[in-house]
Amino acid sequence: MTTATARFELDKWEPQAQDEARGTEFARVAITKTFTGAVEGTSRVEMLTASNAISRAYVAFERLSVSIDGRKGSFVLRHTAGDEGLSLVVLAGSGTGELEGISGSAAITMDEAGNHTFTLTYDLPAA
Repeated sequence: MTTATARFELDKWEPQAQDEARGTEFARVAITKTFTGAVEGTSRVEMLTASNAISRAYVAFERLSVSIDGRKGSFVLRHTAGDEGLSLVVLAGSGTGELEGISGSAAITMDEAGNHTFTLTYDLPAA
């Protein structure tokens, strides 16, 4: 497995309330990001959230159109997050171009200044 680290900026965050009942709101959020570092490029995220006064959770799919350590293509990350934590997993079979066959997982951290770091731990077939 190889690790690639990058920073990313949120270019767009557009929540759209979908439904609210008994204190829990559902929302859809459209997000775009720009990555710089060992992962270079952009992504588009489709997120569904549920939140109330004591809990929040989301599921999302993110299509990254990027270069990873010089190999160009795209792939999809599956996000799940809630009180139990965050999971980001590469969707099997989603890799295209030079990223065909990619597998692995990712992590996102945010520092005190609000800067996001993306760490991808991946495996790719030999070029």
